[in-house]
Amino acid sequence: MQNYDLQLCEPFFQSRLAFTAHEFQTYWAEQSLNSARQGTRVLRDCRRSGRVQRLKRGLYVPSGQDDPAPSLKSVASRMTQDAVLAYHTALECYGGAYSVWFHAIYAARRPAPPLRVHSGLIRGTAFPKALLNTGKEYMETRLTRRGQLRVTSPERTLVDIVDRPHLCGGWDEVMHGYDRTALLYPYMASGKVLDVPRMVAYALALRRPSTCAKVGFILEFYQAEWGFEADLTAPLQDCLPRRVCHLERCRNPYEKAHWIAKWNLTVPDWMLARDWRQH
Repeated sequence: MQNYDLQLCEPFFQSRLAFTAHEFQTYWAEQSLNSARQGTRVLRDCRRSGRVQRLKRGLYVPSGQDDPAPSLKSVASRMTQDAVLAYHTALECYGGAYSVWFHAIYAARRPAPPLRVHSGLIRGTAFPKALLNTGKEYMETRLTRRGQLRVTSPERTLVDIVDRPHLCGGWDEVMHGYDRTALLYPYMASGKVLDVPRMVAYALALRRPSTCAKVGFILEFYQAEWGFEADLTAPLQDCLPRRVCHLERCRNPYEKAHWIAKWNLTVPDWMLARDWRQH
């Protein structure tokens, strides 16, 4: 590999924690005024010299003897062209995660097979069906790290983890996520760093009555702490389930739950008593 080629590659490698072959070929064509085919050859030479490592077809990370393990979030964001960091991984991006995970989760139209890298596991999940049907996959998402990572917004993240709590680690982790995210992104009348109406709008976009009931209850649960107007959750009541739904089934025969008539939802006593805050 020629030194001139390496000099052209270095700025690209130093500015990215993970990249696709297409991104490198585009960069190479812009910098050297050569064809993408030459970029393919240069990338192959970089692999042979140990400057980059291939994780799977078309996906690479810069490497070196003293380099740390690849960033799970950066790799996950390149697993597919439409990948969005979501659920527990999105909570981590905002500092709202309670437990430490050694895998990353992203959402996409067609997730790639799980990928194990040095530091953990990366797995994908499909976008919610209602978003796919209405072309709203990127609703409430944002770009971070100079546009290199797409992640669900704090508002969408807090709704997503209620919609699919198993992708966050369970209900204890969900409630810790609400506690921690609300501390970092408080709801304010001016500026609305954490925007409750946007959470409501996104919950309605999912078109899942049980999720609307759960989000409505949890928002009402935090209404006094967050200090927003109580009527902001009213639109969710137009999309409640006809039958009683359960926020979470009782974990043992001795555990009790209460029916919250306003949301047509049964809620276990441990949540009403805020038991998750004791551990």
